[in-house]
Amino acid sequence: MKSTRSFWKIARKVLLICLILFIAIQFIRPPLDNAQATADLVAPPQVKAILERACYDCHSNATRLAWFDQPAPAYWLVVKDVKQGRKALNFSNFDSLPKGVQAAKLYECIMQVEQQAMPLSQYTALHHEGMVSEAEIGVLKQYALALGYHPKPDTARQRALAEQYSQWTRVGAGQAAEGITPAASVADEHNGISYGQVAGFADWKAVSTTERYDNGTFRLILGNDITIKAIREGHTNPWPDGAMFAKVAWDQLPDSSGQIHAGAFKQVEFMIRDGKKYASTFGWGWARWVGGLALKPYGKDENFVTECMNCHRPVAKLDYTFTLPLADTLTLYDQAAFLPDSIDKHPLMGKVITTLVNTKLGTMSTLYGNDVAVKAARGGQSYSPGAFYSLVTWSQRDDPHWFGGRIPKTLVKVETVEYTAGGEVHSNVYQGAPLKRISPTDVQADPVKYIAGLKASVLPKP
Repeated sequence: MKSTRSFWKIARKVLLICLILFIAIQFIRPPLDNAQATADLVAPPQVKAILERACYDCHSNATRLAWFDQPAPAYWLVVKDVKQGRKALNFSNFDSLPKGVQAAKLYECIMQVEQQAMPLSQYTALHHEGMVSEAEIGVLKQYALALGYHPKPDTARQRALAEQYSQWTRVGAGQAAEGITPAASVADEHNGISYGQVAGFADWKAVSTTERYDNGTFRLILGNDITIKAIREGHTNPWPDGAMFAKVAWDQLPDSSGQIHAGAFKQVEFMIRDGKKYASTFGWGWARWVGGLALKPYGKDENFVTECMNCHRPVAKLDYTFTLPLADTLTLYDQAAFLPDSIDKHPLMGKVITTLVNTKLGTMSTLYGNDVAVKAARGGQSYSPGAFYSLVTWSQRDDPHWFGGRIPKTLVKVETVEYTAGGEVHSNVYQGAPLKRISPTDVQADPVKYIAGLKASVLPKP
């Protein structure tokens, strides 16, 4: 009996102390200001209603706290989440952003919702109104599609590419050109990653390509030898230390025939795998250089990495990478899968020369070449003795990881052209599943003439 009374006496003291502490911490309240909106989101009523209900509590200056959000320490967590949310995206100043940035932000929002990264699960557990239904995602997508890029011939983009291409090929010929930063002079990224670590990315092998219809760019994803080896062996989740990705972006350059070619070079982003060195940033080192051929590090300081991490967080189950390697989706690295023995130079073993899309056929193509072909193309020449080219064409599908992108789906055709040292030209076309060589009389277009007319996409010089 005595021990029971002693227990309750101690319990009452503990409860009293806890109550005093609970009351005391209520006076520790970090400020959460709801400043007046300066340029609130302008959108159709049905779109804005969804965003106001599901997003505005964390991503605007109109935060509404429920009664259970008010007591500390819950209040502290809410304030932290809201401040981080506003920093990443604030709809209260959304209309002050350039229209292209607005579209990009909205597409990213939809990606975050589709990948179930947003709204945060700890938020929707108590705030059920934050859930976004499939029908509501459809409403947001329709609005985003209206804001996205709609390809049409663009003389400004044509001029930009012509000027950049002229500069680029002059440098390839050993001449100086204004507006191009030599690789050795490119400033380090703000987190210390040097361009010298990745300057040879143009000669890495292709991992995949993406047509970004949200912002009107092409993205080519390249990998270093460690990355390509991991893909062939199926060791991609997690990626091994030393793996590096380069994501190259060009403007889309549409023509009147329905084809979209790679326009002016815009930027290149990198992911460098080192689990220990970059343990605090998901095991990846992040870097980006922008400004066309006048390469400059992205961001104002090392905090740019937060932007990269927030974007890639939804694909944590894929080791934070969006890209589906062609070997995973098409097993193109397995020659027995699609390519007959008569194709003795595997396209993906070559280097990328350029990429394009045919909107009328719904296909995307990438032109690969051996070292001789690549050197000639990047020097502005249509061919050179010993050059071997492979133009690989796929049908397209929507990128399952990024609303706003299309990626390769089914292999449609492989066209090869070889220029022998003796001056002969040999061409072949393969179609079907599995691929079979077709008769020259069945070829609708001459691959020799067509491939010779494709210019190399502009890339920074190593």
